[in-house]
Amino acid sequence: MANQNDVSPSSKGWGAAAFIIILAIVANTLAYQIHQRTYLKPDAPHPAATAEH
Repeated sequence: MANQNDVSPSSKGWGAAAFIIILAIVANTLAYQIHQRTYLKPDAPHPAATAEH
């Protein structure tokens, strides 16, 4: 006898999964943008050092 409360795995949880995937994409994009705006190359002169001259 099959239990009448069976849940089809293909019909539940897709909204939560999609939310998590979208959240991960947004977080990675934001982290990359922050990195691009704030990263200084190690061989580049420091902005404070050039202002002292």
